[in-house]
Amino acid sequence: MGQGLHKVKRRIQTVDSTRKITSSMKLVSSVKFSKLQKVYENRLEFHDALKDFGNDLFTEAKLRPQYRKYFEGPEGAKKNLYVVVTSSMGLCGSYKHNVQKYLESVYKEGDDIILIGTSLLSFLTREGNIDVNTDFINMSETLSMASARILAKEVFKRYSTNKYKKISLIYTHYINVISYEVKEFSLLPLEFKESKESYAHEGLYEPSFEYIFERFIKKHITLSLYMKIFDSNLSEQSSRRNAMDNADKNAKELIDKLTLEYNKARQASITQEITEVVAGSANK
Repeated sequence: MGQGLHKVKRRIQTVDSTRKITSSMKLVSSVKFSKLQKVYENRLEFHDALKDFGNDLFTEAKLRPQYRKYFEGPEGAKKNLYVVVTSSMGLCGSYKHNVQKYLESVYKEGDDIILIGTSLLSFLTREGNIDVNTDFINMSETLSMASARILAKEVFKRYSTNKYKKISLIYTHYINVISYEVKEFSLLPLEFKESKESYAHEGLYEPSFEYIFERFIKKHITLSLYMKIFDSNLSEQSSRRNAMDNADKNAKELIDKLTLEYNKARQASITQEITEVVAGSANK
């Protein structure tokens, strides 16, 4: 009986040690999530305003033959390029699995991948025949407009080769504290909500429509990358916080269960010892 008590006690200590780790990680994730959420919400208003302007600009540009390349994939191109945003750290619930599952549903042999985050690297390289670019693999950890600008430049360079019919960003969209959704955003060719009435006339643009459009499209791709990678970071921290919260609750329930089991076994052991003492006294 003594060995059984010792075994249960060790399990309680082990689970309690694990709970201390999950509690700490939950606290860290909560702090990171709160900071990211504030920054994201502050920048979202500017992003939405710029998107409305872009809808008008793109509606006008689509009517101009010289900009057709931005709205239609190159003729003859057969493969896609996916910029995939995943996590670099574990313990974030189903976050990584959901990204992997979505990628598997859209990926076709011959497609190329630019990977942001390390968690899918072993899975992708294990396949052997997938071209995975890892130049931006640590981008999420040091995300900035400067790094987004460099990635946008790479996207334009790849698109100009006319090898890809589409370049898409696969990321995780934050909905609320318990909900996230993997989404695909077309970087090029452009997809946008066409304005019912375009206000893009030559007289409204200074110095010219061409000047504004050529610069705006680069800013549009840069900002889209920045905001959506930021969105993924927010989803990852929220998912990790929830995963650690669930682990913390499960550990507490297991400790309560083991403590009850330990107390029952200890009570049974004491009762047995008393019975043996009484029985021994009666036999004298």
